[in-house]
Amino acid sequence: MRREEPAPVQVAAPIRWWRLRPWSRNHLMRPSDRLEATIVLLTAAVVLLLIPVAGAFGTATHTRLEHQTHTLSAGVHHVPAVLLEDTYPAPDTPEYSIRPVGTQNTARARWTTPHGERTAAVPTDTPAKAGQTITISVDADGNLTGPIPDSRENTVLAVTAACGLWALTASAVLLIAALTHRLFHRNRLRRWAHEWKQFDRPPR
Repeated sequence: MRREEPAPVQVAAPIRWWRLRPWSRNHLMRPSDRLEATIVLLTAAVVLLLIPVAGAFGTATHTRLEHQTHTLSAGVHHVPAVLLEDTYPAPDTPEYSIRPVGTQNTARARWTTPHGERTAAVPTDTPAKAGQTITISVDADGNLTGPIPDSRENTVLAVTAACGLWALTASAVLLIAALTHRLFHRNRLRRWAHEWKQFDRPPR
């Protein structure tokens, strides 16, 4: 009498996470799990899409700053001024705040404007003596002007603005995603606790 061989046992194929598609009807994922995975993918996509948006914002900011610099430069005139005293290190007061970055020497000077003579503290690049003539920048009314940002400073400001916009918006998106994940995690723990109670209940 021939002995029958046992039927082969079906072995489940290994689960490869990179082949899971949350938008498909995967029997290994609950509807809430598929929704959570979809939210994670959408969050990553939104964060990546914010990069070109921030780049466009930085470009627009740089263009606006360059236009402002060009406008300020067009209204600035260079006139001679006579120093009334020897230069000295500029104190940290509002009267001496109009000076380029790195300029430490200051002295009171007099220059001629269409409305008469003006006297004020002006910055100097190097130490100078009273009576020397220097060149200063004034506006159309003869008022002393402050330093005008150059292209490098405008680029730094534009890049900073773009990075700041991306960081703020990406942080907001990630915060919403984290709160959503926490909500799904609490619901999952609650569901598991309910299932364990059903499993521990003795059969009738």
